[in-house]
Amino acid sequence: HAPGVQPADLEEVVQKGVKTVVIGRGMSEALQVPPSTVDYLKKNGIDVLVLQTAKAVEEYNALAARGVRVGGVFHSTC
Repeated sequence: HAPGVQPADLEEVVQKGVKTVVIGRGMSEALQVPPSTVDYLKKNGIDVLVLQTAKAVEEYNALAARGVRVGGVFHSTC
């Protein structure tokens, strides 16, 4: 769960041209998402949401249903 989701873990998602990335931290929110990762996304003009996984999936689905170019990373280190 540490060091958690790193900027390099998101390169492929960023290259897809998404406008928003939803990151799930696991059911118990143990997965770390360091500030450098959030900064990396924001510097690339991407909105980022970091949520408990069930809420992250719900938010991802809602954004996708509205036609938002959204990417998701859900507890990616396990």
